[in-house]
Amino acid sequence: MDWFLILLTVTTAVRGFGAGLIYDVALVSLPVRHTIGVIPFARYAAALFMGRGVRTYGPVSILGALLTVAVTIAAFVLDEPPIVTGSISTAMLATALAFAGTFRALPAVLSLRQAPEDEALLSQTLDRFAVWHTFSTVCQLISFIVLVIALANI
Repeated sequence: MDWFLILLTVTTAVRGFGAGLIYDVALVSLPVRHTIGVIPFARYAAALFMGRGVRTYGPVSILGALLTVAVTIAAFVLDEPPIVTGSISTAMLATALAFAGTFRALPAVLSLRQAPEDEALLSQTLDRFAVWHTFSTVCQLISFIVLVIALANI
């Protein structure tokens, strides 16, 4: 096994783990607010994202982004086939867009810690978070899928 294949495999695995985490929040956790109510969900979300979430989501996202940068540079330096460099470049673009979405979603989630228990305000805040989180989720999934395509073409 050459080092590029190892780097691409590890990057794909980390990005797959990250895509799974963000997918779970978008399609499992966020819809729960409609079942349990906005105020209990806001308490849950504040505890999750400021507690275990920060220690899990942050490092996985950052490591995945750094690995994606490294594999992108390596693909061009090593002059990999166009399907590989194109897929990896798409992953890099999707990663940048995912982080942009995350930075748009982050203020909403951070505001939950000090937000008053006003259902209308919390609902608006969670809706804003959901939109940007969904955008980030789609970008993360695209990044993972195109990395799998690159890996399949090595």
